[in-house]
This record gives sequence, structure tokens and C-alpha cells, in this order.
Amino acid sequence: MGDKLITIRGIVIPVDWDEKGSVVALAISTPDEDEYFIDRDHHKGKELLHLIQEELEVSGVVREEEDKKILTIQKYILKKVWDQKRIF
Repeated sequence: MGDKLITIRGIVIPVDWDEKGSVVALAISTPDEDEYFIDRDHHKGKELLHLIQEELEVSGVVREEEDKKILTIQKYILKKVWDQKRIF
């Protein structure tokens, strides 16, 4: 898989913590049990730190690194506001 634009739905989950127990890395877990690790160097990825356990629809560019799917988020929509079409 090369870099390509995708849209997925899933839940924001923590995948790494620092020595103090603070979350430092996130992923989107999809209903079919795929995990997309969030590019934490991109500002949209940092915004998701406040959305752990929330269900989202996410669009962005995915690339593979060391058998991991890394997603650079371009936009996301919270499930609870899908009907309102609030895009961040």
C-alpha cells in the first residue's frame, strides 16, 4: 500500500504511554479490527488526545511503516455530530 487517501470509521484508542502514564500515541480501531496509528506529529492527530474512546469518521493519508498503518488525518467527524455534519 502506498500513500493514499482513505476514509474510515472507528474508535480512538491509546497505544503508548510515557513513564508518567500519560497517553503519547493513539490509533483508530475499526469495526473489522484494523488499527491505524495516528501520525502524532500532525496537528489533527494531536487533537484526538482529547477524544479517546470516541467514535469518529476520519479522512486522511495512510502509509505503511514496519507493518503498521500510519494515518495522517486531514479531517474528522465525531459520531455524535455526524447528522450535524460538523467537520474539524
